[in-house]
Amino acid sequence: MKKLLSIIFLFMMVLPSSITATENEEDCIGRYKIYQTDNIYSLLKLDTKTGSLWLVYWSLEDNGEGTYVLHRETLVNEKYEKCHAFELYPTKNMYQFILLNTISGQQWHVQWGFESAKRWIRKIY
Repeated sequence: MKKLLSIIFLFMMVLPSSITATENEEDCIGRYKIYQTDNIYSLLKLDTKTGSLWLVYWSLEDNGEGTYVLHRETLVNEKYEKCHAFELYPTKNMYQFILLNTISGQQWHVQWGFESAKRWIRKIY
């Protein structure tokens, strides 16, 4: 009887953590989003959990496609990271977007471009 209770107790301890892991994985479905720019060959890829950004460009030529990192560092404390927290909003300038943390309300000014000096992100206070 003690062995049976021990097995049941062990099963009950393991079960909640496996359910939580599944729920967290499901929360992050669709974690990455692609945003169009006014340039038909350029798109922005956003990690909606961390705020990381990439410039994705495509071409009809074989060697004319790739990805540039715009910003790879997380913009939130790990404690508050949640999928779908970040959204991008275009401005009237085709090279500039506003990145918004929809949970905290923090925002960043994002500029993309093909030259590294023209790609940057800065926090708006």
